[in-house]
Amino acid sequence: MRRPLDVTLCGFYGFGNLGDELIAESLLDLLEKNGVSPDRVAVLSAEKRAPVSREGVSLVERWSPLKVLKALRSSRTLLLGGGGLFQDSTSIRSCIYYWGVTRMAWLAGCKIWAFGQSVGPLRSGPAIYLARDALSICKARVVRDRGSMEYLEKWGLKGEIAPDPVLAMVPGFQRMGDGDLLLVNIRPWHGGLPETTALASVSVQERCRLEMIAVALSDEDESLMSDLRSRGMFSPSRIVRIGGIEEARSLWRRAKVAVGMRLHFCLLSALAGIPCLAVPYDPKVRFFAEDWGLPVWEGKLPSSFPGIGLNRSRIEEASERLQEVFSRVLGSLLAGE
Repeated sequence: MRRPLDVTLCGFYGFGNLGDELIAESLLDLLEKNGVSPDRVAVLSAEKRAPVSREGVSLVERWSPLKVLKALRSSRTLLLGGGGLFQDSTSIRSCIYYWGVTRMAWLAGCKIWAFGQSVGPLRSGPAIYLARDALSICKARVVRDRGSMEYLEKWGLKGEIAPDPVLAMVPGFQRMGDGDLLLVNIRPWHGGLPETTALASVSVQERCRLEMIAVALSDEDESLMSDLRSRGMFSPSRIVRIGGIEEARSLWRRAKVAVGMRLHFCLLSALAGIPCLAVPYDPKVRFFAEDWGLPVWEGKLPSSFPGIGLNRSRIEEASERLQEVFSRVLGSLLAGE
């Protein structure tokens, strides 16, 4: 008997982080384009409110093992949907949680697949074991950078690389970059990197003579940048908390240059065709910057910055590849049932 759900989507959803919510939106778009209607999808979420504005999608409380297991028993597949789910940069809890969900899905008879993943950094033995074990029972593994692929190869697991799922949003981001704003994103991190990023943004502002807007993709970004401003580290005219893709489009439309730490801030800037200086707090940001030719802050402002934004045709080609890989993998998983 066919199960009522085709996909249960699992990720860092419902925590108010714009990047992860955009991943969820993008994956739901891709599923719908490939014939999976919203009423055949469940999303594990930390909040009762939908992390995505999509009618018909079932929300499942991610902290309730019984509710999660019930959803998995009703679903044909579990999709580990994007983001850095398996990493222990801050703690091992992320690895424990996603390993647990993956093993529950295996017991429930789901086909498990990972798409748009970053794997690592993994520093501890237990974290490495949990990540490797969870990914070993996936029917398909699609990662978004070379570093993640190296983990899979080291573990003897097959996989392939495809762009971040948010690149599926290319049609909604026409080339911009003709505005008069400097957008700056700073996220909490250790080693004084937030303060360094604030100083980098000041250097860019002095060079470009633009109004600076601080852009928060989460509540913690907003709190941190407010503190940095009060300490005189940088002087944005406003701090804007972005709550959704429409707000992002509206703001990026007025921008000319960007400086940021978070991966999806850099990605949105790339989609908008805006020159972006990436501050790599994490390997995934460095890999993205290197793959796409974004300048990287290494303690001083590159002489060529700001230069010009990314070539639009290259972005569109990457989006097409993303959609091709997704369609192929999904089709192979749902075929014959």
